[in-house]
Amino acid sequence: MQSSRTSYVIAASTLVLIALIAFQVKWLTDSQRLIEEQFDEKVRLALCYAAGNIIVEPLGQCSPSTSPKSCAPLLQETGCVPFFQDGDEFKVESKTPFVRTTLDSTLAVAFEFYAIDMDYKLEIIETTTFNSFGTFPTYQCALNPLEKSDDYVMSITFPDKRDYIFGKIKFMFFSSILILFFITSVFIFANYTLLRQKKMAQINKEFFNNMAHEFRTPLTNISLAGNLLAKKTTDPTHQKYLNIVKDESGKLKHQIERVLHLAKLENGEYQLEKESLCPKKLMQNVIEGMDIQIKEKNANVLFFSNEENIELEGDKFHLGNAFRNLLDNALKYSSATPEIKIRMKKEDQGILFQFEDNGIGICKKEQQGVFKKYQRVQNGDVHDQKGFGLGLAYVKMIVERHQGFIKVISDINKGTRFDLFLPSKNTS
Repeated sequence: MQSSRTSYVIAASTLVLIALIAFQVKWLTDSQRLIEEQFDEKVRLALCYAAGNIIVEPLGQCSPSTSPKSCAPLLQETGCVPFFQDGDEFKVESKTPFVRTTLDSTLAVAFEFYAIDMDYKLEIIETTTFNSFGTFPTYQCALNPLEKSDDYVMSITFPDKRDYIFGKIKFMFFSSILILFFITSVFIFANYTLLRQKKMAQINKEFFNNMAHEFRTPLTNISLAGNLLAKKTTDPTHQKYLNIVKDESGKLKHQIERVLHLAKLENGEYQLEKESLCPKKLMQNVIEGMDIQIKEKNANVLFFSNEENIELEGDKFHLGNAFRNLLDNALKYSSATPEIKIRMKKEDQGILFQFEDNGIGICKKEQQGVFKKYQRVQNGDVHDQKGFGLGLAYVKMIVERHQGFIKVISDINKGTRFDLFLPSKNTS
């Protein structure tokens, strides 16, 4: 279970990181597109501004009597194209009815107004050069009203446009790379640490379980030897010490068995052996089985139940241990003469067990951790009691394996109540 939980955490964090990278890439792409669209719009506005503010200048003094050769330089400068007719007579048709230097200066003013500081390439393109399926240049503007026909358009290209766009998003690009690198590094380090801690926890758990197994064998031998000596000796002094050995070895063996049972349940090695049982009878057997501890504490244990026909589908052994742990806690953590009340109530969907004592209580901040393994409450005299902090963790696991739940209600010096709910076999 712990292994699958770790895998889910790593998978979820990986998906989050991938989603973050995808969103960051999309954000950069959208930013680049927005900057490019803004740039395109400014260029188009500048072109239209230039086309509307060009001053038409005279094309020169070419006359019908002037020879084509002598007029050639002027025609070349102004873009005039000679068109010959009868004999030596000719006329001039203009591709551009304005001087190129005039257009450049007008464009310079327009680009300065729209904050465009880039090298560009200007062309006057004949529209007939585009085929019917072609597209016009990105930056172009009609020459009307300078040109009466729509045969020509003014087109501009920017060789350094890519560098310009990148320069605008350069800070965002490198900052995004830096942030993603940092997040990825933290992600890798966190997952590496998590896997390492998981491995160490698994090693510690295996060592602890193996150690518990190793302790169980000598403890069993000690208990057997103590029982044999107790039968053979008649000295009261020896009998007293043998009883101490027997009692303490029994307590330690009980703790070890609890550790091993919890480990088997966590690893899925133990399957609950559910059977039909009477919860009232099971509770009475638990109370009778703890009669010695109850008398030692001079406790008053009261069990209230009017339900006789309720049955549970459960593991008799582990449910009995769960009830025993709750009763044992109530006995141990009482500062005065223990007054323990156990109630069994029929609910709509099951049975509610309430274990209420007059003990030292548990503070609010400690209540969330009482069902965790190795967690022991640090207020009052609780830390003076023996145990590994496994009892309530074991109870919670057993209850949840029976599709039930358990919760604690407590106040300092006002006692504690554990509510344990188990679904019943029949609720009629």
